[in-house]
Amino acid sequence: MSFSETIQSDPVQVVPEMFTGRAPAVLHDPTVDGDPSVVTISAAEMVRLTGVGRERLRTWERRHDFPQPVRCRNNVRRYPAEDVRHVIAVSRAVDQGVPLAEAIEQVLAARDEHPTFQSLGAALDHAPTPAIAVTGPEPMMVVWTNGATQAAPEAPEVGSNLLDELPAFGPNARATIQRLLIGEGSDVSVITHADWIGTFPAERRSVAWRVPPEMSTEAVVVLVQLPETAATRHTAGAPHSSAVEQTAVWGAAAREARKALQSEPGIASAQRALSELVKGTGGSDAFLATFHAGHMRTATSVRGTIAPKTLDFAGDCDIARAIADAEVDWLGDATLKALGVPPRTQAVIVPIIAGSETIGGMFLLFHEELPLADVTRELLQGIATAVGAVLQREHNAAAAEAARTSS
Repeated sequence: MSFSETIQSDPVQVVPEMFTGRAPAVLHDPTVDGDPSVVTISAAEMVRLTGVGRERLRTWERRHDFPQPVRCRNNVRRYPAEDVRHVIAVSRAVDQGVPLAEAIEQVLAARDEHPTFQSLGAALDHAPTPAIAVTGPEPMMVVWTNGATQAAPEAPEVGSNLLDELPAFGPNARATIQRLLIGEGSDVSVITHADWIGTFPAERRSVAWRVPPEMSTEAVVVLVQLPETAATRHTAGAPHSSAVEQTAVWGAAAREARKALQSEPGIASAQRALSELVKGTGGSDAFLATFHAGHMRTATSVRGTIAPKTLDFAGDCDIARAIADAEVDWLGDATLKALGVPPRTQAVIVPIIAGSETIGGMFLLFHEELPLADVTRELLQGIATAVGAVLQREHNAAAAEAARTSS
C-alpha cells in the first residue's frame, strides 16, 4: 500500500512518534524539571505548529488546565510535543462550533484510546506549518504535501523530485533523509535545509521521521518545518514585535486615552478614549458594554463595525469568566460570533470595575491576537478603571435625575 493510500485508508497509523512523546534524545530537553525524557517544544513552536495564539494557549491553560506546559530550570515555559495534536484537535472542534470546555474534554478523553493523531488530515494537513512526505532514496520523490505547502506557489508538488525542485536543499539534509529512507539509525531526526516554501537559500529546521515500513509498501519520510530559530515574536512581520516596543506603543496610546477622558464630561469622553486606543495600537475597532444580572448591553463601536445589542451570557462563557477573574482576556470564536465581530478579527475584553463591582467591559478588536505583556495588561486595566469612573458618574447622575423627576 502506498503512502497516499495509507493516509486515506487509516491515517492514524502514519503519525510520527515525535508527537507521542517518544522521540530520540536529540529532541529531549534535559533542562526540563521532572522526567528528562519528555519531548518538549517552545511556546513559539507550539504557536506555529498549531496556529493557536500564545494568549489563547494561556487562556486555555488558566481556565481548563490545558495544555499543561512544563518549566525548564531557567523558568522558561515549554510544551510537551504530544500536545501539538491535542491543541490542533481542540482548535478545529471549536472552529466547528463545539464549546471549548466540551472540545477539551472530548480530546483528552480520546487521548488514551488514540495515542497518535486521530487523523493525519486533521493534524498535519490543517496545521499552519509546512509538511511534505518523500520516497527514495533515489530519486527523492514528493508523494504528499499538506495545505500550508500547497498554498505556496513555488513549493514542491506531488510527483516532483525534491532535489530537482530544491537544488539548494543541501548535502547534509539529503544524506540524513536518505539514511532515514533506508532505515539506517534512528527513526527520527532534525535536519537543517532550505525553506521549501520561501525564498531560497533561507535556512529552516524540520523534524523528519520514517513512516513504519508495515504501514506502506514504499519507504517514506515525512518532514515538518519548525519555526525560525529566532522567531520569538507572535508572527513574522507583526507590529510591535518586542516587549519593549509594545510597551512604548501601548504606553503612548494609554496617555492619549487618558487625555481624552479628561477633555470632556460624559460618555463621549469614554468613546474618544477607545478611539485613541484603536488609533494608537493599530486596532481595527473597539466598543463599550455594560453588565447587569447576566445581561450585557453593547454600544456602537467607535468605527461602526459593531452595532449595539443586548445579550445574555452564561456563567461558563468567556465573558463571564473574564468578569469573575477580573482579567484582560482574549475571547473565543463562539463569543466573537455572538458579538457580531467581523471574520478574521480577534477581540480582547478588559473588565471595567467600579468600586468592587464589574460594571462593564472594554472590547478591543485586532486583525490578529497580540501577545500582551503584563505591563500592557496593567495599562489597559488602568484605562478601564478610569472609564468605569465615567460610567459610574453617568449612572449616578441618571439615577438622581430619575429620582428628582419621580418626586
